[in-house]
Amino acid sequence: MSTQADYITAIDSLVGGTVPLVEADKIMAIGMGMLRYSKDKPRIAVQDITGDGGFDYAISTLTAWADDLSTIRQVEYPVDDDDESADILDEDQWAIYEKPAGKQLRFLDEKPTAAESFRVTHTALHTCTVSACTVGAFDEKAVQALAAAIFCDMIATYYAQNKDSTIDADSVDHKSQAAEYSARANKYRKMYYSHIGVKEGSPPPASHTQDQDVSYPGGTDRLTHSRRFR
Repeated sequence: MSTQADYITAIDSLVGGTVPLVEADKIMAIGMGMLRYSKDKPRIAVQDITGDGGFDYAISTLTAWADDLSTIRQVEYPVDDDDESADILDEDQWAIYEKPAGKQLRFLDEKPTAAESFRVTHTALHTCTVSACTVGAFDEKAVQALAAAIFCDMIATYYAQNKDSTIDADSVDHKSQAAEYSARANKYRKMYYSHIGVKEGSPPPASHTQDQDVSYPGGTDRLTHSRRFR
């Protein structure tokens, strides 16, 4: 598994040459790249929580939850890893409820006891630290290209804004340097979006599944496919 140092090495390789920014700027570019990648292809986190006999459980209990990004994919209750058939709750059996103290996962039909646990699968932010990065091997090069694109944008901004009179304008043409790094940024960013399969500036394709309990008019169930098995 790659680390932050591997991403810094990738940026150095892609950008090359001597640049006016420092390692802290590369780390910032990596972090910004993780935010963008998380929107395009969020990490999937799974966490088991022990019941307490109540119906409300603080969303903050989910350690990988990120406000304004994370969404719940599914809730399994009760959890029994010895049973090959997972008990996935229908979406109308739970809800996200807002309290003054914060968001709650509310069970609408059940109250998990202290002898039971439930499993929450949700989307989460990708991270890249000195010990590990969460990006999978298949997407890693593309995300490194995105980080390099962001870093090139930062360099282009530096040259566009820098007005240090001690720098000889004849030896360093800031306008052309800004244009060069801006072009590199566009190149690397296109590599990322081409790999991910989304158009730059557009949201990623949405995917959603739902269990639909369909009955005939008047509430009559189907003859060969009853609600019990749907």
